[in-house]
Amino acid sequence: MHTAKPKSILILTAQFGAGHISASNAIKNNLLEKDSSCDVTIQNFISASLPIMNKPMVKLYENNTKYTPGLYNYYYYLKKSFDSKHDLAHKLYTPKLIEYILDKKPDLIISTFPLAAACVYNFKIKYPQMNIPTLTVITDVVDSLEWVYPTTNMYFVPSCEIRNRFVQKGISPTSIKVTGVPINSKFLVSEKIHIPNKYKILLLGGGRGLFDVDDDFMYWIDEFIKDHAETIQLTIVTGKNSKLHNYLTEKKPLSNIKVLGYVNDMHNLIKDYDLMITKPGGATLFEGIHSETPIIVKVPKVGQEIENAKFIIDKGIGIIYNDEDDLKNIFYELSSGKFESIFNFMQSNIKEFKKLINYDKIADYILELINNKN
Repeated sequence: MHTAKPKSILILTAQFGAGHISASNAIKNNLLEKDSSCDVTIQNFISASLPIMNKPMVKLYENNTKYTPGLYNYYYYLKKSFDSKHDLAHKLYTPKLIEYILDKKPDLIISTFPLAAACVYNFKIKYPQMNIPTLTVITDVVDSLEWVYPTTNMYFVPSCEIRNRFVQKGISPTSIKVTGVPINSKFLVSEKIHIPNKYKILLLGGGRGLFDVDDDFMYWIDEFIKDHAETIQLTIVTGKNSKLHNYLTEKKPLSNIKVLGYVNDMHNLIKDYDLMITKPGGATLFEGIHSETPIIVKVPKVGQEIENAKFIIDKGIGIIYNDEDDLKNIFYELSSGKFESIFNFMQSNIKEFKKLINYDKIADYILELINNKN
């Protein structure tokens, strides 16, 4: 008796920000927990097509979002509303990526980046006879058309509102699954313990250690905590920014704040803390949701983060501040006991929202797609 061939799943991702890759890893882990025989490959779609383009494209993205967010947003909002087939960027990557797919012959393709989804669409138009189901995972709380292609069999979306907006744009409701942005299951908490009027706060700058507050502000917090140590504890995670880590620990050390460099157990930190001050990336947002840790973010300048910030406000799961004076006021409220009602409000909203996303069904939906293709 021959045994069934393991299901081969190709996940196409990209290195623009850490969220697309972390979503890909979460899906892979989810699948392997459900069915350990699955053969899951995560591939950077640019490396598979034009590897020479990867570094310059990532650099361009980082510089655009940092120095010319206005220009970045112009294109972002343009792509949000016009039909994605007019965007020519994917034409560049498609030929080689098609060769890669033909070589791999996967049973299913998952895209966690819009340009990858575009290339997969081109592949399906060229080789309709291959009958490979395709799934797109939307990694920010956005309804942008750059993610949408007529040949996509299923979409994983972050919230019910995004599903409703996609239905409004003509996508079949049965093909849209509300899973949240997939994140590592280690972030999930069942019971969060918070001691009233005591706050453990994480200040995060993402993997690259780029913060929305400047160094001076970190020293202001350090001074502030000196007088409020019984109510506020703060830890800064500098990520890969070793220059900043060195500055805060050796050159001009902070005395009341714990400073960590790059950490491998972010899930334990976030679960253990009450609040995080961070950037509104899609993955970070859902790490906070699953850990029941409300997030405090600065009004963002970049398209998808602007959409994520609107979601934070609409759901009441965090706070958006305008500038450092605003953030100082939040610290005054934390120390005075005024913050507790806001904190409880945000936490209960997070608990309610968690009930609406089928995070635990991610692997089931994927396996169902593969099993139904025959």
